[in-house]
Amino acid sequence: MAHHGRVVVFLAAALGLSAVGGCRKAPPPLVPVSGTVSVEGKPLPEGFLYFKTIETGNLERVEIGGGHFEGKAHPGKRRVEIYAERPKRVIIDGKEVDVPENYIDPAYNTESTLTEDVTLEGPNRFTFDVKKK
Repeated sequence: MAHHGRVVVFLAAALGLSAVGGCRKAPPPLVPVSGTVSVEGKPLPEGFLYFKTIETGNLERVEIGGGHFEGKAHPGKRRVEIYAERPKRVIIDGKEVDVPENYIDPAYNTESTLTEDVTLEGPNRFTFDVKKK
């Protein structure tokens, strides 16, 4: 009979935890974002950007092509990080190889202070002009 009592207590605890878990607030829906990115006044041919929530580290990656981007991001105040890569020739183990190098100034990615407010209502169109390293 004691075993039966422990099972009942265990089931009650499990149900209680699942009820608590069910009370979590669902994340807001993704909303459309779009815009343009130029490098020193010229459209960025190819790259990507992140809309990042600093507090949580949550981010959405949006591809850039021909100076334009279009994708989805969660609403809220978001840090924007912009990246573009080109091949850089290096020597590894005596062989020349190309490795990707980000050529956008760190002030627009790893050290970015760019922020945008992504809203549920939109239109969430943004324009960025960045500099090379």
